[in-house]
Amino acid sequence: MIREFTNPFELGGRWFKGNIHAHSTFSDGSRSPEELVNIYKDAGYDFLSITDHSMVTDIKSIHEPDFLVLPGEEICIGKSQAGTFYHIVALGVDKTLPFDDFDEKFDPQEVINYINDEGGISILAHPYWSGLNHNDMMKIDRYHGVEIYNTSCDYERDTGLSSAHIDGLIVAGRRPQIYAVDDHHGSNRKGVPLDACGAWINVKAGALTREDIVDSIRNGFFYSSNGPELKNIAVDVEGVIHVECSPVKTISFVSTPSLGMRFYAEASPLTYASYPGRVGETYVRIKISDYEGKIAWSNPIYSKKMI
Repeated sequence: MIREFTNPFELGGRWFKGNIHAHSTFSDGSRSPEELVNIYKDAGYDFLSITDHSMVTDIKSIHEPDFLVLPGEEICIGKSQAGTFYHIVALGVDKTLPFDDFDEKFDPQEVINYINDEGGISILAHPYWSGLNHNDMMKIDRYHGVEIYNTSCDYERDTGLSSAHIDGLIVAGRRPQIYAVDDHHGSNRKGVPLDACGAWINVKAGALTREDIVDSIRNGFFYSSNGPELKNIAVDVEGVIHVECSPVKTISFVSTPSLGMRFYAEASPLTYASYPGRVGETYVRIKISDYEGKIAWSNPIYSKKMI
């Protein structure tokens, strides 16, 4: 079986940890941009994108050594079958998008096209939380990726995991990248954990610069996590996928429909698994789960014969 995979583990450079979806006091967040930078840097992150609603927040005055702040925006627009908005993150755009936020009559495809044409990265945010179904997501295209996990949606509503939405897209022929994000707002509701530093992408890049980080994200040189670490993914000449990771409870090779395979720890935690694939698979994505229920996700690996 011939595989097609943009494999960050084969590249030079180093790993950089970042969150690409967060809100500050300039929209509906409870912390200033400077406070967010301090929170994430203190937690060991290397970069952060502040994606306030309806505006690109001015980050030019933030100069934190050894930490990168990326511009961005989140816009809510269009109308799903359920009557809800599409939420779209524009990563790496310098100017506020020229569209009216919360305009249900506006076509979200035009927003995606604009973001891409401006050199940004368009990401479909929290589809489960947004109430998007498969038809809603298939009506639009050219978006770079989809949030598979969203900390804020998980903590607030238990609707943070959108893996089934993504698998449905891939089966239908789309090729989204997969993102885990915080979508930090900083809820003050009693008992709700702080939705900061809960999820991230690990990006392989040559340097901690805007150009290198954004280019690596655009090319898929990253994986997502809210806990465990993927240490290596390799695909041999026979198409067998080999995974090395931090100690986990399960290693899953996810594929649909009704394919893939899951491996379970027995006497000791798993740190390695391999998978030759099964007839009929168009893709496989790696999911590892630790003993606390935390997960890491690879971007999809495709079967080249299906291209």
